[in-house]
Amino acid sequence: MSDYDKISFEDLGGVHETMSGTVVAARYIRAGASEETKAWSTALGTAVGAGAGQLLGGGSGRVASTVGFGVVGALAGRGIAEGFGTHAQELTVKVGNGRKYTVTQPIYKQFGAIPVGTRGTLHVGNGRSRFVPN
Repeated sequence: MSDYDKISFEDLGGVHETMSGTVVAARYIRAGASEETKAWSTALGTAVGAGAGQLLGGGSGRVASTVGFGVVGALAGRGIAEGFGTHAQELTVKVGNGRKYTVTQPIYKQFGAIPVGTRGTLHVGNGRSRFVPN
């Protein structure tokens, strides 16, 4: 089963309107981790780093070790969160009635990047949309 074929529980039983259309504009985007995820990753990194600093530091250097490792852990946690993400596209699709719709979606492995001029089906509904090439 490919990533394209997977749906979330919220989409079960959903209704989508489908329209034939052509991609008239396409641009690459990167969908990354949310600010909330980055904050949690930074906090977790800080805790793990500070804990390691507590264990490794001794005597009068324990406080400096705890703070130093905490800072390094925070930077590592934030960096890891910023590394998560997926390559995506923002597609503008013109449908039969002349209306244009813009949809953002991941670049699915089985389709690759979708170029301007591609004909396919636009699925719109449930607060989510996607374009599937013919």
